[in-house]
Amino acid sequence: MNALHLFSTLSFATLFLSKSVCATFTNAELESQPDFLSSNYISYDASVKGINKVQTGVYDFPKLSDSPEGYTPFYISHYGRHGSRYHYSQGDYNYIADLFEKAAAESGLTPFGLQLYAEMKQIRDDADKRAGDLTPLGREQHRGIARRMVKNFPAVFSGDNKKIDAKSTMVVRCALSMTAFCQELGKICPNLDIDNDASERYQKYMCHGKVIGEFSGDKSNPELAAFYEKRDAGNDVLNKIFSNKNVIKKYVNRDKFVKTLYYMLISLQGVDVDNLDERNCSLTKVFTTSELTSQWLAQNLFWYKDYANCPLNGGVGIKSARFLVEQIRKEADAAIAGNGVAANLRFGHDTGLLPLVALLNLDGIGDPHSDLDLLHNYWQDFSVIPMAGNLQIVFYRKDNPNTSGSQYLVKFLLNEREVKLPASKTPVIGMYYDWNVVRDYLSEIERTVHP
Repeated sequence: MNALHLFSTLSFATLFLSKSVCATFTNAELESQPDFLSSNYISYDASVKGINKVQTGVYDFPKLSDSPEGYTPFYISHYGRHGSRYHYSQGDYNYIADLFEKAAAESGLTPFGLQLYAEMKQIRDDADKRAGDLTPLGREQHRGIARRMVKNFPAVFSGDNKKIDAKSTMVVRCALSMTAFCQELGKICPNLDIDNDASERYQKYMCHGKVIGEFSGDKSNPELAAFYEKRDAGNDVLNKIFSNKNVIKKYVNRDKFVKTLYYMLISLQGVDVDNLDERNCSLTKVFTTSELTSQWLAQNLFWYKDYANCPLNGGVGIKSARFLVEQIRKEADAAIAGNGVAANLRFGHDTGLLPLVALLNLDGIGDPHSDLDLLHNYWQDFSVIPMAGNLQIVFYRKDNPNTSGSQYLVKFLLNEREVKLPASKTPVIGMYYDWNVVRDYLSEIERTVHP
């Protein structure tokens, strides 16, 4: 079964029927929003607003529940991925442009291919020495998240002597994301004492690193091999671009070319290059539905099997987040004890955020799925790790500590949408959990998970 057959036999209502953080899509909705098939390159607004529209009919950020009666938010623990960036590999930009150049020199490009060649050169030149850099959109994404955080939880940031402790990995796009976020906080709340830092010291818990080694490319695994065998080969895109079969045979590694071109084009939504998205290099003009779907299915599997709770690797991907869970617990304890910190802000990567939410198993993101062909029914990367994806853990304190009931409540927001802990953890009310229950859960992870 190739990807085209897969999409013809499964309606999108079935294809994307999933946990609450994901969505149900119709064919028309997906066709009008091909960015959903951009994997972890999808821009934050396109992901959050688009998914919310499908679920509620409102093209906006989700409406949050009111604070429980008698409780006030006082502290936020946060982990955010950097915002939209250029594609991470300068070599990929050069590979695509150079291949087009060779084909053009031998009159091997169709008219469409010639136009695409001109646009890919423009894209390559715009990205020169900028591979992986944060874009203006990436900065604005974090400014927007900061604005909504203050709007949603004003009590956290009001008053004097409130401290904000912000840290990032050593990667420049993460540090600049942190800077944009904190500058916006400072502009809205000049009373805040904001401390920014980036250091190798934080790497162990901020982003423990790739833990899978060569597993991600191990197609010798029979289940992985069977999955990849069903993918669309990408011949249509080659025929659309190249007019000479000898040129294809001489220069083009089909799988590498199609995959790299996919990366180039899905990254454009985060980069402003003279409205190139309106020209031939748009996703839907280059790729057929089958080709685009095949690329996304492969990317979706990559993120699941390497950084979530995939049975094929024994769930090793999620274990890297154990140190981040410990840090979250320790810093929350310190805030509750009265260290004056209103928010611990952490800025890292998708390889930090995804293992964290999977290890916590928020809204079933950490559930194991053995049937790779059905994985997309239950697990979609674009709803978890868009550019600027984030987890906010919001702490509430009882206004009158002398009354009965939980002293501290906690709720979890993944990409500003309220999400639940596993069913074994019962909320006190709505989406709000007793901190003692959550703390015990985090401590259990610390004791039992060994990266």
